[in-house]
Amino acid sequence: MNAPRHVLSIMVVTLNEAEHLPLLKQALDRLHRPEGWTLETILVDGGSRDGTVEAAAELGFDQFLMYPGASIPVCRNHALHAAHGDALAFLDGDCLPAPNWLQEAAPYLVRVEPTLLGYPVQPPPEGNWIQRSWHAHWAHKNAHARSTRQEPVSKDAFRLITTRNMLFNRLLLEVAPAFDESLSTGEDTDFAFRATQAGACVLAVPALNVIHLGEPATLSQYFRQQLWHANRKAYATILKSGGGKNGANAVFFSFAFLAGLIFAIVGLLLALLRWNAGFLLLLLPLAIVTLLPAAWISRRARSFRLFCRLCILYFLYGLARAIDLVGLSPRKASWKFPARI
Repeated sequence: MNAPRHVLSIMVVTLNEAEHLPLLKQALDRLHRPEGWTLETILVDGGSRDGTVEAAAELGFDQFLMYPGASIPVCRNHALHAAHGDALAFLDGDCLPAPNWLQEAAPYLVRVEPTLLGYPVQPPPEGNWIQRSWHAHWAHKNAHARSTRQEPVSKDAFRLITTRNMLFNRLLLEVAPAFDESLSTGEDTDFAFRATQAGACVLAVPALNVIHLGEPATLSQYFRQQLWHANRKAYATILKSGGGKNGANAVFFSFAFLAGLIFAIVGLLLALLRWNAGFLLLLLPLAIVTLLPAAWISRRARSFRLFCRLCILYFLYGLARAIDLVGLSPRKASWKFPARI
């Protein structure tokens, strides 16, 4: 008896990723395919100037679509409309799935209920302290992910899923039919959150290993990435839909950091104007907001060195979010291409 036929449509939204596409295509060609599974590869480009689309054609992508100037969620929706598979996946152009990626996902993708999967991507093996520390943040931020790391996480799983490593069955589109095109960034978290709110099975699966070659390698790149990802509208959606009960940690941290930053600025100004060091105590809320999550994550990871590094990263994270909250970055360029509007 023949096994049922399944098609996984792998969708890649790109902007100037010609350098990484050959490695991605090699990784896709090396995927172990369960019996009855085939692949469809779709690249949707938002206006690359480095030959990304030409590279996709030469590498043999099944479809390569061009929408110059289109936003990321618009490109993602075009990809969904072009896909033919009964299972779908998003990867970034600089991501490399492990050979067993499809094998691990396949049992979930054939479920007869709306199902969404994913897991945080890993830095490249030669990654530096910034990349390794931020991956530790992702790996340990969900309190429901226990030491048995191969167990899927369901509670607040949407917080661990981005379109760098996202798979779902077509049934999911019945409850979350599209990405929110009004969002400039954060559309993937919003998509996963809405799927969760609609009652879909949303799972963070540690066995879904993907390496992300484009992780920020400097503090400047990291800060620009966090400023790019900050999105007040996405925060408002989470607060409105979930009432702050589920997955609002980043939202609360951002508001707490902004409040602490205001106290710190006032304290510094008063200390200088009145020449009274007592006002420096107003810096404590900002220090606490930064130090506490760093201590919590480093404790879970059992690494004091990680604590010191996360303090730096969380401060920059909070600063980027605070800037976005007060509306000082209305037109954000991509962190990878800061000169491009």
